[in-house]
Amino acid sequence: MIFFKKIKLLLKHNFTYSYRMLVATTISLGVGFSAQANEDGIIYLFSLDSDRHWQFVSDGVMGGLSTGKLTFEKEGEINFGRLTGDVTTKNNGGFIQFRANVSFDKTVDQGQMIKGVRLTGRGNGAKYFIHFRTSDNRRPSDYYSAEFQTGLEWDSIDLPFSKFKRSRFDNSILLSGDKIQSMGVVAYGREHIADVSISKIEFYY
Repeated sequence: MIFFKKIKLLLKHNFTYSYRMLVATTISLGVGFSAQANEDGIIYLFSLDSDRHWQFVSDGVMGGLSTGKLTFEKEGEINFGRLTGDVTTKNNGGFIQFRANVSFDKTVDQGQMIKGVRLTGRGNGAKYFIHFRTSDNRRPSDYYSAEFQTGLEWDSIDLPFSKFKRSRFDNSILLSGDKIQSMGVVAYGREHIADVSISKIEFYY
């Protein structure tokens, strides 16, 4: 009897986590973010009005206790988005993030030739994640993820699509630029203070 109670509790926790990630990774902002394209790739630069494109999301949407905020700041000539907060796994929580819709429909190849994403970022020395959802991700707990390490100074962070792992289901289906629908910068999975800033996002060929 105890065994079946434990199984029931485990399934409940897994379902709750999966549903939270669905809510967090499918929020529609109504607009895709605007970017500049050149022969090397597609570049998005943050500005003080980037709140038109990005939205803060926490596990509080499903009862989690993590707290935080998204601000758009400027230091000298550098504009950036900054995610700060307190991530806790209490009450089956465990994430805060900021995210936006992404579409390459207006590019010549609809994103088919994109090989990866390059960030200009800094943080508090902790690791963070980029999450992509694509047209292949149909289940709540299904998304592509890659981690990156931050330092106190601005640095270039190169994440080829080959580094992204699918969270569930068929890992043989690799991340493809033409299928990307949304992107998130995520503090996730453990108790920690989050502080990560991104000034530039470049999808490169």
